[in-house]
Amino acid sequence: MPFLVVILYIDFIMRKRLLYTSYYIIIVINRYMNSITKKLIRDYIYQSETLDDVMQISTEAEQNFRDALNTEDPKALEALASPDGSSKPKKEEDESVKFDDSKFKKLFRKLAVKCHPDKLETLDVSEREKAFLKECYEKISIANNIYDWGLLLKVALDLDVEVNELEQEQIDNINQNIETIKARIEKYEASMAYKWYTLSDSDIKQKYLQQCADIFKKSLNMGRI
Repeated sequence: MPFLVVILYIDFIMRKRLLYTSYYIIIVINRYMNSITKKLIRDYIYQSETLDDVMQISTEAEQNFRDALNTEDPKALEALASPDGSSKPKKEEDESVKFDDSKFKKLFRKLAVKCHPDKLETLDVSEREKAFLKECYEKISIANNIYDWGLLLKVALDLDVEVNELEQEQIDNINQNIETIKARIEKYEASMAYKWYTLSDSDIKQKYLQQCADIFKKSLNMGRI
């Protein structure tokens, strides 16, 4: 089979599998939750996946922006250096949250039984499935650390674990986390690097880079006063 045909066939299979997965998640949502909760979970999944995309774009943007800035005006790049002298941006970390929610803890334990790393070695599944389960455990650990019902429910849907109807407190938590995700997306998209990277016109892009360089140099000069 020609190489191009193989690539196209693999792409078709992956797209079909992604479509099936999305359809399957919708079926599970429809089975266990009312219409308001279904919309809420879909909103959370959409925003969280958008954040993942934006973070990936932001990482690429930061590197390309610094490279372009270094070519345009190396002195301006000094303004982006950390106190330790490193020019790499700091990694954003979630703060741990203390909470007392027995239903959350119960669902967390239920999910952990299915995907805990200690259990993976005894399961007769493929390496791909083990990687998926490991990722699920990492996600519920994050959810447990920051008290995120949306992320916990997303994993529950991925693992086909039945979820009882949510109470208002849990719905409020998901809404709050959706707003937090939106704020993080806006923060990434508002950065100079992201704006520069997503500009399509090369002339406008170059002009914006020069403006950024001027701003950075001015901030350096103000710091020396």
